[in-house]
Amino acid sequence: MTTPTHTGSAALSLEHALADPYDARLPGGFAQALEADRHAAFPERLCRAALDRGVAEWLIPAECGGELRGIEEAFELCRVLSRRDLTAAIALGSNLLAALPVWLRGSAAQKESVARLLRAGGFVAFALSEREHGADLVAGETTATRVPDTEGEGDGWRIDGEKWLINNTGHAAAATVTARTGRGPRGLTLFLATAPHDGTAWRRLPKVATHGLRGSAIGGLTLTGLRVRGTDAIGRVGSGLETILETFQITRVLVSGLALGALDTCLRHTLAFARDRRLYDAPVHDLEPVARRLIDAFADLLVGETVAAGACRAAHDRPDQLPLQSLCAKYLIPHRAMDAIESLSVVLGARSYLTGQDQLQEAVFEKMRRDCAVTGLFDGSTPVVLGGLTDQLTPLAEARAAGTVRTEGLPALYAPGPPATAPAPLDPERMALDTDEDAVTAGLDHLAALLGGEQPVPALTPARRALLLDLTEHLRTARAALDAEAAALAGDPGQRRGAAAYDLAARYTHLHAAGACAWRWLARHHSPLSPEDAERDGPSAGFLDDGGWLALCLRHLAQQAGTLPAAPVLDEVDRTALDLLNQLYDRNLLFSVTRFPLAERTTHGAG
Repeated sequence: MTTPTHTGSAALSLEHALADPYDARLPGGFAQALEADRHAAFPERLCRAALDRGVAEWLIPAECGGELRGIEEAFELCRVLSRRDLTAAIALGSNLLAALPVWLRGSAAQKESVARLLRAGGFVAFALSEREHGADLVAGETTATRVPDTEGEGDGWRIDGEKWLINNTGHAAAATVTARTGRGPRGLTLFLATAPHDGTAWRRLPKVATHGLRGSAIGGLTLTGLRVRGTDAIGRVGSGLETILETFQITRVLVSGLALGALDTCLRHTLAFARDRRLYDAPVHDLEPVARRLIDAFADLLVGETVAAGACRAAHDRPDQLPLQSLCAKYLIPHRAMDAIESLSVVLGARSYLTGQDQLQEAVFEKMRRDCAVTGLFDGSTPVVLGGLTDQLTPLAEARAAGTVRTEGLPALYAPGPPATAPAPLDPERMALDTDEDAVTAGLDHLAALLGGEQPVPALTPARRALLLDLTEHLRTARAALDAEAAALAGDPGQRRGAAAYDLAARYTHLHAAGACAWRWLARHHSPLSPEDAERDGPSAGFLDDGGWLALCLRHLAQQAGTLPAAPVLDEVDRTALDLLNQLYDRNLLFSVTRFPLAERTTHGAG
């Protein structure tokens, strides 16, 4: 298997095929996304344009005959599609969500069936939640009862129940359905069900009106005596909950790509406004409070892509770390993106509420603001995600205290640019349901050892080295304090799902992200770019190499975690970050530490 020439090669191809998002004539244009949103209409043209350009193949793993070789490729596709229209990106992403249980645990026949459906441009729904039970899947009331199979393949099943708040149900040709086949957590089974021609067994419920994603086909299904074959069970009977949790480990990371795409667009439009708008005889961009909001949003993008990249690669190469990484990514990235968008709305002021057809920049921001809010709900709401994290805090602290954390392979997970080797195929047998050691936050320890040692670090000035060491030690101290708090809470079972435990879990995601940033910089330190590669990577290469990127990210995370006060004035790191942000904008590059050229602008428009 060969290594892709660029981590985001599929995403890069799609971005340029969809062309200028400011061209109102194109299906990938902002104007068409806004028009569909105003009428709560499904973004058919953009979805079809993406499918016509081969996106379906990138939802099918290579071992199943498709083009998807790494979860990072799917993440980048989510990011570039969502920067144009989250509604379309989520509709297509829901296809992968519904297909993943089959890719992980399905039979060869099931994989072929789903691949054939996707290649034909069809949609699949992931029918999990129910109106009365929400995220409590174990309490679900949809049942699957054994019945004689008339096709001679053993017993079949009859599925009865209602699924609600499910995307793609308005046009799905098939669904992965969770149904109760027994009692307790081992009593759930996933089935691959195809919509029958007779509408009595599979009835689509009316589309649900939503604040964001107005054009999504979100609704429900009423299944009444739906017959499926015995071979339609995905994996063994009773393994449904385990397969769902394995699936969520991957999709929670992909959801973060949706949030980052939305934030990129909102920051791009806000930056354009701040550069053009004048106040007090100067561009708004030059006002320190405005600059601070721009820089902080940029930092959120840089941190988010680092956390997500490591989690994507871990799915293949360190799956023992994925349960923790996916929870941290799912909480931190959508929340930071939503907070950043709210902060940027202050720069736009009243314009952030405008939706008129002659106010494209403002209307796109307003739509992205509404649509991005839902990324915090997909594949586990905040209480579900933080609850999963609280369960792991004590064993993680104990592993750190015992010095048993294994960090092999971590620099490769976070190295910027394409991976050095092709990712291994996803192997569900290597996946775990929880993580008992955090190799990611151990990046802070490795960074402290380097910065505090006697060996020279040529890329860093003495002042930058001292700043980074101070930030690293501050974060390590905060981690030790959090470990002590987690141990105290563990002694009181009544606090396991209390507000204090959830607060610890939320703070831990910032420390986890700081470890990810440490690994990314260490990977670059140990494998510096050649002058030719640095020239290719453009303006971000120097900011990463000289420690400015790392200082920005670590300080931002410490401030967001509440362990370091906000800087009162902009300093050298801030001003360098703002200059880089403007350079990326001027060169029409994604706001990223990895060079990603956006589609050429062929029309005039802000942003």
